[in-house]
Amino acid sequence: MIARLQPNRVRRTYLGGGRIDAFTGASEACADGVPRPEDWLASTTTAFNGRLEIAGEGLGRLEDGRLVAEAVGPLPILVKLLDSDERLVIQAHPTVPFAKAFMHSDVGKTECWYFLPGTAPDACVYLGFRPGVTEVQWRAAFAAQRGLLDCLHRVPVKAGDFVFVDGGVPHAIGAGCFMIELQEPSDLMVVAERLTPSGREIPEAKIHGGLGLEKMFDVYSYEPLTYEELCRRYVRFGDAATSPKGPQQILGPDLTDKFELWCVSGGESLSLGGAGAVAIVTEGEGALNGVAVHRGDRLVIAAEQRIACSGSCRLVVCFSAKMTPRTP
Repeated sequence: MIARLQPNRVRRTYLGGGRIDAFTGASEACADGVPRPEDWLASTTTAFNGRLEIAGEGLGRLEDGRLVAEAVGPLPILVKLLDSDERLVIQAHPTVPFAKAFMHSDVGKTECWYFLPGTAPDACVYLGFRPGVTEVQWRAAFAAQRGLLDCLHRVPVKAGDFVFVDGGVPHAIGAGCFMIELQEPSDLMVVAERLTPSGREIPEAKIHGGLGLEKMFDVYSYEPLTYEELCRRYVRFGDAATSPKGPQQILGPDLTDKFELWCVSGGESLSLGGAGAVAIVTEGEGALNGVAVHRGDRLVIAAEQRIACSGSCRLVVCFSAKMTPRTP
């Protein structure tokens, strides 16, 4: 089965979403004034928005209206389109052991970002503690709500770049980023800032993620890295114009055992062995196993042994690492 997905825009506290509108050809009205800068693709995960909770928010649906969870079962990944018009607040996500021990979850929230055309020329992300930053210093910066961003590295990014974010690593996506985010299927986090850059208040429950203001500091990994060490470990700088055609593995077991990300172009195929996957058509048009597709389509793939891409289209394909495909 290859099925298109309905738009599934999710409310967040930061501004954005226009690039998603342009990419998909469908605008999301925000009558309640709350931004919807993320589209959760084939999601079987519910969103956590503190006092802004809406039952079932985040759960994806097929084009025919069925819930993805009912049509294909729970997916062990969460894939998003994300567009930031402002810097996101600094945050960190738990590792699996921490989530199991303290957050009543069998998964953490390790994630990664693949940047798409439309990312602003001056876009950047903030990632990892700089040398010399200690837990004492971080707690003091949080209490004062000053100097937090200075504790992190600034990494410039462009379309074709890739960034991996391990559980516990503090980070913030900068303004002007348009990306695919692949992560563990949870919305667990702690947040270091009480206000967004545009002045929106972060709910207290969102700040500590249910842990309390003392325990939340245990989520962070206080491993300071130089900029060069950080980039060697977590960043892959690419060139969208000259990157090789697919199937091209962007994320593999060298970084994580949780999930993989591939790019596949027209004339190429990828063996899935019946595993479930999420695909985004990032360029052109053509067909995927005979199903007509074009730029902006978001698809869930289930029970397909192999996907074959034709025409001028290019896809990003995401799946659990336990469902590893093999190229011909």
